[in-house]
Amino acid sequence: MILRTILLTTALVLTPVAAFADLVISGQDGKQVRAGDGLPMVPTPDSVAAIEFSSSKAPKVIGMLHVCATQMGPPSAIAVAADYSFALSACPQKFGADGKLTAESTVAVIGLDNPTKPQLLQTVQAGLGATGIYLDKKARFALVTGVGDDSITLFTIKDRQLTQASQVKLEAKAEPRDVIISRDGSTAYALRFGDGKVTKLAIKGDQISRVADYSVGVQPDGGTLTHDGRYLIVNNFGGSPTTAKGSAATTVTDTSNGKITYAVEVGALPEAAVLSPDGKYVALVIGNGSATVPNAPNFNSVFGKLSLFGVGKGTLTHIADAQLGHACQGAVFSDDGKRLLVQCSVERDIRVFDFDGKALTERPEAVLKMVSRPGAMVTSKTR
Repeated sequence: MILRTILLTTALVLTPVAAFADLVISGQDGKQVRAGDGLPMVPTPDSVAAIEFSSSKAPKVIGMLHVCATQMGPPSAIAVAADYSFALSACPQKFGADGKLTAESTVAVIGLDNPTKPQLLQTVQAGLGATGIYLDKKARFALVTGVGDDSITLFTIKDRQLTQASQVKLEAKAEPRDVIISRDGSTAYALRFGDGKVTKLAIKGDQISRVADYSVGVQPDGGTLTHDGRYLIVNNFGGSPTTAKGSAATTVTDTSNGKITYAVEVGALPEAAVLSPDGKYVALVIGNGSATVPNAPNFNSVFGKLSLFGVGKGTLTHIADAQLGHACQGAVFSDDGKRLLVQCSVERDIRVFDFDGKALTERPEAVLKMVSRPGAMVTSKTR
């Protein structure tokens, strides 16, 4: 009887997250009401979903919270703690009194004690047009970009509560869309869509400060950092100094000196740049000129693209491509790196691809259908 009581007590205190394999946190944006969607011209609910995910079975939505999420900017408006105890969702837009979208500046803190029943713990104010968000690996602090006021805000975290501690203001119209924190938490990089720069930031305690600015290309949108912190991989909507003018490109920059070591044209509107958990591969989700609504003339002829590259010392090596849907956004790897999920906003679905190190294979039977447009996603090992 005593042993049974001990076992029951232990089972009750174990976090419910342990009952699942990998877990994905996905944000859906219902505010993007567009003529030509083939749907009623009314908003659908924003949401943040918890998705059970592994390379061995089909993904499954296990929990959902109706809270502001976004597909605007790069698909980096979601963050999650390494232990999946909480997630963060940035909100750059809201409906005004006139029914039109206007800039917002909030970040929602979502408790995941039981991922089947996510709970809103807190809402805080960040910079105007809060878009890119990154959580320190030890969940000590988070950085949030303010596209509307050219800011990077640092929040300290204690007991899953965010407190604004410091802020860096960039030049007017810098438009920082994404920010990436090094694995040791000492450095960050803000990607400035407006003026084609990356700002390197030093983090000491609860303070951030500017270190240097690098030029990486035209309209840097989203990116990732190699595990050793040496190379920054950035998607540039408008290309790079060494690629064709006006052609979107992915660049690799040496963070020690700010010099571009590699650049490759990848197709129009590259969205996500996501490292595999082992750091050996990077997945690029590329809009590729695909339509944003189903009634567009090129809807049945132009599609998005998923590209996989091997990550070297300052270089990328192309491995495989796969066709996607339209205006696709975020991506994640499974913890073992053998499967990817990709969000496609027009179809309002999340697609499944297997990866064996050489080729991508789609699993259409495992696709997840969502009510609103999927716009950002993350795991504890991806981002």
